Amino acid sequence: MTTKEKLKLYFEQGDKPTQDEFWEWMDSYWHKEEKISQDSVDLLATEQHLMYSPTDSTELLGVAKTITIPKGVKVITSSGFAFNAIIRNYITKIIFPNTLEKIKSSAFNNQYLTGTLKIPGSCKVIEIYAFNGMSSRITELILEEGIEDIGYGAFSLQGSSDLKDLYIPNSIKSIGQNGFLIPSLQTVSAPAGLDLSTAGIPSTAVITYRGGTNGTV
Repeated sequence: MTTKEKLKLYFEQGDKPTQDEFWEWMDSYWHKEEKISQDSVDLLATEQHLMYSPTDSTELLGVAKTITIPKGVKVITSSGFAFNAIIRNYITKIIFPNTLEKIKSSAFNNQYLTGTLKIPGSCKVIEIYAFNGMSSRITELILEEGIEDIGYGAFSLQGSSDLKDLYIPNSIKSIGQNGFLIPSLQTVSAPAGLDLSTAGIPSTAVITYRGGTNGTV
């Protein structure tokens, strides 16, 4: 894509842009009728939509955002996207790149996440309280192979009443206390030998240890 600086040179006072130069200018931007490809979505940091109360569909809270983290980002800083009651920075969905390596403490603390939350396998560490909060309404948590450490309370999702199933990848080495404090869980699939005794998984959940036995914690 041609830079803005070069395009401006085609249209300086007294210039007579050629057909090719004019087309080059047109091709450097998207028309509103064009569909933007997934490969280019990293150019769009956010998309806004209306935010309704999670407990009352007739109550409008303000504007919420779907955030696409650009390719190349490796670390999400501590409390970088945590909910702030003063400015009401609602976030309902996050799309992470495969370049991500770490999500630091409280990065998305108390946000209003809904639907599917997918963490790429490139992200080795998810620190304490990264996604902690009562406001989350996540229905599916996808953890890809490659993730290694889940911090204290990292996925304390007590508001996600429809999150029933959890698959813990073989790459997970450690889970901090209440790392998966999700009261709605009914089934958990985990690698044999992984200690889930303090992970916060409800005692009623059926745990299947791959290569091992079934049970509860």
